[in-house]
Amino acid sequence: MIRRKGIRFKIFMVTAALLVVSALLIYLTLYFMLPGYYKNIKQSRLESSFSELVKQIDGVSAADAIPLMAKFGQEHNAALMIRDKEGQGYYIPPSYRGMNGWLSRNASYLGMRKQLEAGRVIDGREIAKGPGDGNGGGPNMQMLSVDKTIKFAESDDPYTLSVDAPLQPIGEAADVILLFLPYMLIPILLIAVGGALIYSRLIARPLLSLNRVAKRLAKLDFSVTKPALNTKDELGELSFSLSKLAVNLQLTMGELQDANAQLKSDIEQEREQEAKRREFVATISHELKTPITAVSGQLEAMIANVGSYRDRDRYLRQSYTIMQDMDKLVHEILELSKLESRDFRPLMRKVDLTELVRESMNNMSYLADVKHMQLEVELPEEAMITADERLMSKAVANIITNAVQYSGDAERVVVRLSEEYCAADEGSELQVKSLHPWYRLEVLNTGVQVEESKLPRLFEPFYRAEQSRSRSTGGSGLGLYIVSKVLDAHGAEYSIANTAEGVRFSVRVQGAA
Repeated sequence: MIRRKGIRFKIFMVTAALLVVSALLIYLTLYFMLPGYYKNIKQSRLESSFSELVKQIDGVSAADAIPLMAKFGQEHNAALMIRDKEGQGYYIPPSYRGMNGWLSRNASYLGMRKQLEAGRVIDGREIAKGPGDGNGGGPNMQMLSVDKTIKFAESDDPYTLSVDAPLQPIGEAADVILLFLPYMLIPILLIAVGGALIYSRLIARPLLSLNRVAKRLAKLDFSVTKPALNTKDELGELSFSLSKLAVNLQLTMGELQDANAQLKSDIEQEREQEAKRREFVATISHELKTPITAVSGQLEAMIANVGSYRDRDRYLRQSYTIMQDMDKLVHEILELSKLESRDFRPLMRKVDLTELVRESMNNMSYLADVKHMQLEVELPEEAMITADERLMSKAVANIITNAVQYSGDAERVVVRLSEEYCAADEGSELQVKSLHPWYRLEVLNTGVQVEESKLPRLFEPFYRAEQSRSRSTGGSGLGLYIVSKVLDAHGAEYSIANTAEGVRFSVRVQGAA
């Protein structure tokens, strides 16, 4: 079905109108132009042939010239007449066969038998029947006339040779064409409508295909990866360009969607980090406000010699202890500020993890002896990794320190460092993925358990699992948070979990190349 506003309908109407108008113009052109054109052609040909005849008979004898004239009249269906200087006309019939039938028996050329006709040709003359001529001329017959001057060999007198050729009734034919026009309109309309319908379908079909592709692209449907047309013309090139555009837009939209998703994720992370920063600042303020208030109160009481604060030595030592804790907290905050900075880059070099663990264990031996704890260590001779020695040493020390501090008296702390490889099965063979070993550090402190709901929060800043949140029993709450930041910077895997014996902290880091 053709839509009235569609391109197929427009092409159909324009093509049909052009075909009808063209046919009518051709028809009317034949009617108006054909008679005049026919007359001009007839006149031109008659004059050309008559000039050739004059060249042939001028200066020859009448006996030789008259048969040629008669032959010319027969070939061109024309009437020829010779007029002498006195205006007497002698008709040359087309059916002429010889001089005997035209001249008197004893007459010479100068004594020609006059065949004066009753009528005249054009210019007021009328053609009458000639001897042996079965054709007659009517008063309404249109004639073409040409005159030439000739001479015969027998005489120097000039003669005028006239040729009169009747026009075929072309005017009547034109009238018949005009009368036949109503009967021709039906074939013209059928041909115009059929041709326009076929033409509109051929032209509109590829355009409609391209329009469907464009509509799908407008709806952001980029699944059109194959060209709708495979022709070698401009429409085929346009179809190929549209399919290529769809592929490029699909890739671009995919990239934009990924970038948008990444941007949303980054914004969400930024919001979370901003919320954490605000919480972190608020927590720092609280953590610093409490010891500052305590030290300020003690100093003010000592200055005023109030009650027991007269014993200044005792409260000065307490104030000093508080200030040392604050100094430690400030250093940890500064350490975190460096770790969380975007410009932070760890100073990576080869480090012996075995040596770092051994140093941390030696530093905690005194506290373990005080708590009557048993330290069990299982270390390889060497475990070379690529790390920032200062940061990794701090992380290992914090892990072991937490294990010792949060274990009860007479408990055990087991530290084990082992080497392992990452391997994968492929078919029936065991293939090693990496030639570089991985090292796993496990620290187990017995006799304690942490609520499962609290385990994921142990790596949050200022979070302490013990309920009192006292600094004397729970520390600053930044130890494991600093450990997580250091291990993240080194690409290590780490976790903390409850076991049947206690709490186990596990770290897995890749060995040095």
